[in-house]
Amino acid sequence: MTKRASGPLLTTMGEDAQQLRGRRAQVYRTVIDQIRAGVLAPGARLPSARQLAREWRVARGVIDEAFAQLQADGLVERRVGDGSYVRHDVPVAQIQPAPETAPEANEAARRRLEQFSPYMALARAFELPRQQFHPPVLHPRAWPEAEFPLERWRRLVNAALQEEWRDHLGYGPTAGLPTLRSAIARHVALTRGLHCTGEQVIVVNGPLQAIETIARVLLKPGDAVLVEDPSHPSLPLLLEMLHARAVGVPLDDEGFDIATGMALAPDARLAYLHPLAQFPLGTPTSRARGDALLAWAAEHQRWIVEGCFNDELVHRPPAPPALMARDAAERVILMGTFEGVMFPSLRIGYLVVPQRLADVFITARGPLGDHTPVAQQLALEAFIDGGHLSAHLRTLREALGARREAFRQAVRRWLPADVILGRTDTAWHACLHLPPHWRDVDLVQALRRRRIGAEALSTRCWQATHFNGLVVAYPAWTASELDAAVRGIAEVLEAMPRG
Repeated sequence: MTKRASGPLLTTMGEDAQQLRGRRAQVYRTVIDQIRAGVLAPGARLPSARQLAREWRVARGVIDEAFAQLQADGLVERRVGDGSYVRHDVPVAQIQPAPETAPEANEAARRRLEQFSPYMALARAFELPRQQFHPPVLHPRAWPEAEFPLERWRRLVNAALQEEWRDHLGYGPTAGLPTLRSAIARHVALTRGLHCTGEQVIVVNGPLQAIETIARVLLKPGDAVLVEDPSHPSLPLLLEMLHARAVGVPLDDEGFDIATGMALAPDARLAYLHPLAQFPLGTPTSRARGDALLAWAAEHQRWIVEGCFNDELVHRPPAPPALMARDAAERVILMGTFEGVMFPSLRIGYLVVPQRLADVFITARGPLGDHTPVAQQLALEAFIDGGHLSAHLRTLREALGARREAFRQAVRRWLPADVILGRTDTAWHACLHLPPHWRDVDLVQALRRRRIGAEALSTRCWQATHFNGLVVAYPAWTASELDAAVRGIAEVLEAMPRG
């Protein structure tokens, strides 16, 4: 005689569970949701594994594994020869979802929220949902995933785990593996003309940790930091959290002007800029402006942080030398990352600091924790020294060149003459500058309804008010996709009123 469940039959998986990637996790989550909802009451008998496997079209072993996990978590008891039951003492309260509204913050927390809220709102406007792995076309945070040699990278990671793998489970050296630091030193010598030693290189987990480390060493609370305007929206938030004062320096055709910065903040302690591949305008800082900046730092005992993101894609070697390569006074720190030219979740960056400051920076890096996984470092070292990074950069430059030209042609074909395409010769971003009768924030909202991911240039500005346009990226899409997206922009513009 066939035994039947005493409670309702579970005929479908919950919608939330269907979004999970593992089938076992789907089964597990669905049963928990049914217990939460009261569909499966304490003491209720679950359908048999065979029955659920047939209903849900999964292997019976998947059901058995999910039931075993439910039993281990104290939610289900399995009786030999009798089936599986919801425990009578199931801790329903413990598995209930968190309440929709969080309790009010205390007064001190509320003041901090009010202080940061303008920056947090700005940062959230540019944040992709965690589950959105494929940004909409033209989104500035998209990257050319198809070009990355994933299989080769997988082999290098596996090799790192197979060779003395137990030694790679610890934290590793604070400044990074010495062999990786030396490999990075050779990389910046090749790509940026900067000759340094591995001892000057400090491995960090991405640019935000790099900025935090710099602030801990070089800044005091309230110090002014000169930054490019416009720039990345997360930068003012981070500097504010580090108790620094960000001062935007509006860019012109020659890039960053330290004379303007000194007029805005004569007491500025540090200048942060991307002299070769500036985001989002793409305006490089001229040689004369760079010399003036170096002279300011040397004369006033100030500091320069030179961002080096995607610079390897701007020029084929040899590239113009980094500011740090021309810094006789040792006032420049170079900050770079590999996530832009490899893949975003890599989260490995680096600082190159003057030799006299290396020990200080390493000491400051330690308390920040979050050490870079050793296996990832070993794989990256092999990727650099094996010539794979150089080969990947050559492939990427060629692919980006073709897509850049396709994007330019689409702009010429579809957009009106008063929409001006900015520089496209720096990395993979570009700006479409709009005439004043169209507001970029209004256009962005209309484009989102068509799944076009351009962002408003005006929202990347701090003090500068004369920028009105779209920030886009073109590396992750084919020529036909780029053409369709630009045509979509033209159609939206045609339908928009001229305010």
